[in-house]
Amino acid sequence: MSMMTPATINPQALIESRLKLHYAVQYIAATAAALAEPLPDNSHTSFGWNPALKVFVGSMIPATQPFQVALEPVSLTLIVVDDQNDAIASLPLHGKTMREGLEWLQQEVSKLGADASKIVSLDYPPNDFPDHPLAHGAAFDASQALALRELADYYITTDRLLQVIATTNKNASAIHIWPHHLDIAMLITLPGTKNGHPLTIGIGLSPGDTSYPEPYWYIYPYPYPDTANLPILDGQAFWHTQHWVGAVLRSSQLAENANAETRQQQIAAFLHSALNASITLLKQNVSWDRAVNAPVSGFVNPL
Repeated sequence: MSMMTPATINPQALIESRLKLHYAVQYIAATAAALAEPLPDNSHTSFGWNPALKVFVGSMIPATQPFQVALEPVSLTLIVVDDQNDAIASLPLHGKTMREGLEWLQQEVSKLGADASKIVSLDYPPNDFPDHPLAHGAAFDASQALALRELADYYITTDRLLQVIATTNKNASAIHIWPHHLDIAMLITLPGTKNGHPLTIGIGLSPGDTSYPEPYWYIYPYPYPDTANLPILDGQAFWHTQHWVGAVLRSSQLAENANAETRQQQIAAFLHSALNASITLLKQNVSWDRAVNAPVSGFVNPL
């Protein structure tokens, strides 16, 4: 992992690469939406980071030859992987349109005994998915490898830290990368309710969105707390209070000229501080369910 100083990469290049990555992972989600076992929360369309293969990888698809669709994020290479984690076929998306990528994927999937005709582009609510020339017939361009590597490093680091949180919180969900907003996230459920709502804490990384164009880490307690007396956070973080309430650490706030370990320590300090603050905020004026009234562990800094 390198996690370069943000200033070394043009911010606009990072945004452009993020948009291309967002479109490229839609092949994973579209395949799962069509052919994977459906789940009520739509998590079958999500995907995860595979550290062994160094790819984003989707749900296992039942077929004559079971398979998964994966994406190598730096070269934007689409890969079909069998149930032994061996690559069956691959297509570098550079120079290809979305339609060409879909046609290739359908051809490869049909060879494995699945109904590839069911794989179609996903529809999202209007104005809730970024527009880009790729949606109008432009070809992928994977030439900005440094920016794509930077984005991949953010996901690798976040996945590692979320794995630690998951092992120290028994009520933590699985880690998902969601195709709609491209955020990697997990949810912790606390015992009790507030105003009739379950107590939850969302933790994750957005690669950039309408709130902040750059990658940022977030932790948000729900129901949202009163913003009048929010506690101070570690790691140069702050509380976001417009439209949603949560702790935020922007990538541009990471220490400049620091090595990867130091920067990961800053992210870990933020997660530790913001998670514990969120637990404290949610425990105020809580209605406890005696059957689940149990302590919830905080974040354990792995470094």
